[in-house]
Amino acid sequence: MSGGEQEEKKCQCKLQSVVKFNRNLQRNEVLTLHYLGLPYMVLSRTPLLRLKVPVSTFNYQDGDRWGIALQLIFTCPVDYPLQVPHVDLVEKRNVSSELERILRTEIALTLEKHLGLYMIVPVVTQLQMLLNNEVRRLPLPH
Repeated sequence: MSGGEQEEKKCQCKLQSVVKFNRNLQRNEVLTLHYLGLPYMVLSRTPLLRLKVPVSTFNYQDGDRWGIALQLIFTCPVDYPLQVPHVDLVEKRNVSSELERILRTEIALTLEKHLGLYMIVPVVTQLQMLLNNEVRRLPLPH
């Protein structure tokens, strides 16, 4: 085996090691969601980790016009958490365009702050707090 082939084999081994390490981090973050009792659904694990996580205010009930609810879909790149996941907001209930802008800004700030660390749990908990604070400012239903 030539020196170039040996070097290439070393690089492949390192790359496989990094991919395995990142997959373990991703698996651990899913376990953290589970241990914290946060609801979630794994949409896929390979080639990319995709999770769907519901977030709602403490008073939201389906069909309610007073509470706020939405689903977050996280799509993690292969080298997550060294790169930020893509986050979609779907199935939005009682989410104004202004609130959506605030949520997207908060997501971006939280991802930036936690780059290289677990990011999904901090985003979910931050948005949960933000939604509950938002609903407290709304007038009470009569």
